[in-house]
Amino acid sequence: MEKLYAIIALIIGISVLIALFGQLIMINKPIPPEAIVYVDEKTHFYYAPPYIIGNKYPSDLDVSNLKAMTIAEAESNNYQPDEKCKEMGYFRVQNTLKDTILLKIGLIEPPPSRWNPDGSWNW
Repeated sequence: MEKLYAIIALIIGISVLIALFGQLIMINKPIPPEAIVYVDEKTHFYYAPPYIIGNKYPSDLDVSNLKAMTIAEAESNNYQPDEKCKEMGYFRVQNTLKDTILLKIGLIEPPPSRWNPDGSWNW
């Protein structure tokens, strides 16, 4: 009987730790390789489509010379993500540890993906 209490206490302890610290631990989901980005062949930077289409880019960026390609192609050609796009969180999706566990066991529904299966952005 004491062994049962120890197991129950351990399960409760782990659950409490996950509840307390699970919000602080972030798990990054990488951008899918087929996601479309806009590249500047002169500067070798790539930009997220919502950043360009939403007119959030700086006025000195000439968007008429940007070319669309997949992120896999951009990275294989040594293009780097634009720092402002990175700061704005366009190239990452983060879930907390708690949400990841709840997703895995089916207690919550996954949020809509930022990217469609064909690589287009779901904005």
